Amino acid sequence: MKTVVITGASTGIGHATVKTCLAAQYKVIATARNEVDLKQLEDMGAIPVEMELTNQQSVEKAASAIIGRSGGRIDALFNNAGYGLQVAMEDVTWDCLEHQLTANLTGPVMLTNYLLEHALHPKSKIVFNSSILGLVVVPFRGPYCISKYAVEAAADAYRQELASRGVDVFVIEPGPIEASFRASAVQMSRACIGYKQTRLDYTEHFGRLSTSELTKGTLPASAVASVFMDIIEERTDKKRHLVTRMAKLAASAKWLLGDKFDLLAKRNQPVLKR
Repeated sequence: MKTVVITGASTGIGHATVKTCLAAQYKVIATARNEVDLKQLEDMGAIPVEMELTNQQSVEKAASAIIGRSGGRIDALFNNAGYGLQVAMEDVTWDCLEHQLTANLTGPVMLTNYLLEHALHPKSKIVFNSSILGLVVVPFRGPYCISKYAVEAAADAYRQELASRGVDVFVIEPGPIEASFRASAVQMSRACIGYKQTRLDYTEHFGRLSTSELTKGTLPASAVASVFMDIIEERTDKKRHLVTRMAKLAASAKWLLGDKFDLLAKRNQPVLKR
C-alpha cells in the first residue's frame, strides 16, 4: 500500500486528491488547520494532521507526526496548501508579503526538508502545486505570482539535487479550478489593503473574485487530482503539467509573445479612484 501526504486537504484540490487516493486504497495522511476539517478528513478514512504552514513550530510538529504515522516511509508528498494574495504590488505590506511567501514557499520547503531527512526514499515523488501564475503575471496578483514563480524554482532545484537519491520532483500548474480559492483570496486581500490608503479602485477586481459565476473553461478540482494520480502511478514522466485549456493557452501566449504578453492583461489593469 502506497503512503501519500497531502497538505491543504480541507477543501478544493487537496480535498479532491484525498478522495481520489483513498478510492485507490492508498494510505493518506492529510493536513488541515482546524478541528472540523481534521475530523471530516478522519471520517473519510484519511489520517489527519494539524498544520499551519506559516508557523515554524507547527510545521516541525506536523512533520514529526507525519513521519510517525507513515511508519517512516512516504511514497509521495503533495505540497498543495497555500493561498493567493491578490493586491497590487504598490499596496502589499511587509507583513502581508512575508505571510504570502511563508505560506506558499517557506513552509512547504521546510516540510519537504523534514520529510526528506526521515521518510522520503528512492522512488518517492514530490509534487508541488504551482499555478499558471507561476509562469505568467497579471495585474493585482503580483504577490501570489512571486510566490508561485519561487515554487517553480524550488521544484527545479530539488529535482536537480535529488536525482542522485532517486527522488523525482513534479509541478502541477492549474488554471481556473472550482474551489474556495477565490473566496480566501478576497478575504486575505481585503485585509491587506485595509492596512493602508490606496490610490487604486479594487471594486471590479474583487467583484470578479467574489462572483459565483465560473470562469469559462474552469475544471473541477478532481482534474488536478487525476494528474497527481498519473504522476504517482507513473503513467507520465513529464515534470510539468498544465491543467485547464486557459493555462495551456496562457503559457503558449507567454512563450510566443514575450514582453507583448502584457497587452493581454489589459482587462485586469488597475483603475484609479475617482
